[in-house]
Amino acid sequence: MIVWMLPSSSVMGRARTRVLLVDDDPAVRGTVGRQLEALGCDVVMAGSGGEAIQIAVRGPTPDILLADLQLPDMNGVAMARAVLADSPSTRVAYMSGSAPAVPLDPRTAPFLLKPFSMTVLAEALAGAIAGSAT
Repeated sequence: MIVWMLPSSSVMGRARTRVLLVDDDPAVRGTVGRQLEALGCDVVMAGSGGEAIQIAVRGPTPDILLADLQLPDMNGVAMARAVLADSPSTRVAYMSGSAPAVPLDPRTAPFLLKPFSMTVLAEALAGAIAGSAT
């Protein structure tokens, strides 16, 4: 069995990576949230872009924003821009059940096609922490 742990957020002064997980599907939030916790992350979940923005503004600042691209109230890129306006140090990774309809920068924002394995999730988030996609 392979056990993955994300690199610590020691650059942020914490031992655990703080992830803001945004998906409108409760089943996906639950599954991915459990995967993130198994990877050693502190997870905060939101079911919409608006809720994610409110969480980010209230703080604490997430290390990583893992966002579905297709949210009911806004697209994930627009939501990420709003979060980054308040939390510019936050890294971003996107996920979706289909190929992105909006252009993404693969050098800086990893993209995960749902469903994905824990290994793929760990590699993408490690890339986001490092500032590059895997």
